[in-house]
Amino acid sequence: MKPVRRSRVWARAATALLAGALAIGLSGCGSSDDDTASGGEAVTITHARGTTVVEGTPTKIVALGNQWLDATLALGNTPIGYIDNVAVLSNSSAPWTPESLKSAKALSTAGDIAEQVAGLQPDLILVDTFLADQATYDKLSKIAPTLPGLSKDPVADWREQLTTLGKVLHKEDVATTTISNVDRKLETISQTYPGLKGKTFASTWLVSPTQLMVLANPTDPSSKLFTQLGMTIPANLIDQASNQGRVSLSPERADQLTPDLLLAGYSNGLDQTYRQLPGFADLPSVKKGSAVLLTVQEISAVNQPTALSVPYLLEKLGPAFAAASK
Repeated sequence: MKPVRRSRVWARAATALLAGALAIGLSGCGSSDDDTASGGEAVTITHARGTTVVEGTPTKIVALGNQWLDATLALGNTPIGYIDNVAVLSNSSAPWTPESLKSAKALSTAGDIAEQVAGLQPDLILVDTFLADQATYDKLSKIAPTLPGLSKDPVADWREQLTTLGKVLHKEDVATTTISNVDRKLETISQTYPGLKGKTFASTWLVSPTQLMVLANPTDPSSKLFTQLGMTIPANLIDQASNQGRVSLSPERADQLTPDLLLAGYSNGLDQTYRQLPGFADLPSVKKGSAVLLTVQEISAVNQPTALSVPYLLEKLGPAFAAASK
């Protein structure tokens, strides 16, 4: 993967969490001789790269990318191998990651991923959209049935992803229950803080001391968590030209961040830098206590929502929701 300019890296990072930083090499590998799965009817899944037929019930899963990884873990399955781009970027596992993942093999992003995957002899490969161009998908598909993103969007709709994987693993009831549990949490927040309806939010990431990225797409999967609560992105952000639904602001324009709820994500070591942005102390959300500083891991829970990260995020944002609703 060739290096890319930092601004472009962030645009992908906000939707795929700095995919360019992974620098994954892939080479062709043959199929495993031992790719049988336990019993279960064959399932055909339509996705961004075509269709994949999965025979039986996979038991040896490789998950490449945190959204598919969290979907696997949320269904009670531990992959035999994985790449967690959140952990790669932040140098530590996310706080919502279950202990069971310690038994799985973390694959090296510096080596030949296809070779590592083939060595695990999986019967199912899951790979997030930002890691699966056509060439990558073709190589992985020679190893085992492979599911890339279900759409070409760089960020998956976690509900659709979980529902699909539930079908593949014959755990549709678990997927339905997991989604219902999250929806109940959202409904509880709506009932507890009815004042959130009609309020505005802004999801931001201070990538560097000179670059502040802001979500400007109300239909992005990362927006749905807040739109379900009746919140909207301010019109002054939506109206600006954006790249993949994100607007790049210079820090001097931080005074444009006037929502009721401000998600202030920052790259490692830039939390104080964010607090020192021109006009930060005078922002409406800061004055009312509804601005919340979010680490790389936490802003990734916004940018790449999963069945595991969303409940964590809802608890993290509880005090900010309370303040924003007033």
